[in-house]
Amino acid sequence: MNTLDTPTLDETSNQHASLQEEASRLAEFKKQNVKRQNQTPCPACATYVHINANKCPHCSSDIAANNALVRESLRRLDEVNADLDTLHTKHMRRHKATARPFSEQVRSFVTPQMRDDMKIIVPSFFLLFVVLVALRFTGIEPLFWSITIAGGFIAYSLLNKSNMRRFVTIDLYRSVLVIGLLIVMGSALPKPAALLSWGTASSVEVQRPVANIRASSSTDSRIVTTAQQGDNLQVITRRGDWYHIKTSDGQTGWVYASLVKK
Repeated sequence: MNTLDTPTLDETSNQHASLQEEASRLAEFKKQNVKRQNQTPCPACATYVHINANKCPHCSSDIAANNALVRESLRRLDEVNADLDTLHTKHMRRHKATARPFSEQVRSFVTPQMRDDMKIIVPSFFLLFVVLVALRFTGIEPLFWSITIAGGFIAYSLLNKSNMRRFVTIDLYRSVLVIGLLIVMGSALPKPAALLSWGTASSVEVQRPVANIRASSSTDSRIVTTAQQGDNLQVITRRGDWYHIKTSDGQTGWVYASLVKK
């Protein structure tokens, strides 16, 4: 087809708007004048008759002209809907033909200002992640959760001040908070090994000359008592690399897993 015969985008839009307006008008006409099984009200007595009837069986009025208008409107509505479908198909084909490659779309989406912001935000997020992982493995839970919460607010502030702030919506922030809450709740649950140990009265044996029994699962917590090599400690539960135990004299505390063996 000659490019001169191809309608422009504005012409296509105008044609679509015109057809859509006519389709809406005809659909409203059908809603008001045509009921189920192609019944239409008689203009004289409002009795429902078939759209192909020429006279009303109730009042004998001549309704041929009115029903002809109804039939013509229904026919025209089918034509308009068919034209809209054809126009939509042509538009989709043209869109596919002119669509830019995905890589080009990404490059056009990420502005130079956003790239400059990412040079600061991405390393900051990575550093925060490394710190949180390190704290998680050390077992210092109060410090871990404090930095996690503070880091969340700092991250929100950085994003909100950057050129990517249009992505930071209230709904997104609420979603992140909900996910974070689920993670916190999940981390508070005992691990499967701990669940299996409940009610089984399992025990561990001290394999070092002296094992410190602490008040909580942290190397910074105070020492409640000590156990000697060969002592058996009853396991109450396990959290990460720590056993919550009970000594033979009834004292409870936490012992590091590397100091004992099953």
